[in-house]
Amino acid sequence: MSILDFKSEEEILFDPGYSGSVARVSGNIDYLYSAFSSIPSIKQKKFQFSILYPKFLKAVDLNAAFYLGCMLWGVYLKSLKNKKIVNNPCLGTAFDDECFFEVDFLINFVRDGLNRDAKYYLNKTYTPNPLYLPILGNYKEFLSLNKGFVEVQKTDDILIPTSLKTPTNEDIKEIYNTIYSAVEKDDLTILFNVADKILPQADTST
Repeated sequence: MSILDFKSEEEILFDPGYSGSVARVSGNIDYLYSAFSSIPSIKQKKFQFSILYPKFLKAVDLNAAFYLGCMLWGVYLKSLKNKKIVNNPCLGTAFDDECFFEVDFLINFVRDGLNRDAKYYLNKTYTPNPLYLPILGNYKEFLSLNKGFVEVQKTDDILIPTSLKTPTNEDIKEIYNTIYSAVEKDDLTILFNVADKILPQADTST
């Protein structure tokens, strides 16, 4: 279920419809990299990395868009006063350090790992999108502040990091319309277009 077909005045979805898009790559970076690291031969590693490199780039981009989308949706939900949130899979589960594993892995991979390996195996320099690390760092704070969303039942329960900008009412409308478009087109990278509505580091006008 997504915002494309969910209609309710009293309730709102925890996930607007991102799960279908991100399911194809979620966890794939860690899995692919673990398999790659287990290859004993340097020659085989070079060949395999040349195949995996474009997959890593796509997966990093989509995961960053997903984490941005979580914050955008959280900001939108916060603008709705005291609505019940439904279909929250985190509700009532345990919150511990394991919740940070994926985002921590991605931060390290984007900041150091991918460039190091690209230089070694392909003689290339990897320069990440300048939005990636601000997105991942702010998402980790968002996740921590809300304790993995294990107690989030209403929109008022959501906490927004002070590091994020406070969008105007017009910004909120644009955020919602962009999320709707991203879900409708099954393309989360569309969400980068409104990163500047919540991220101080973003500037889509340049």
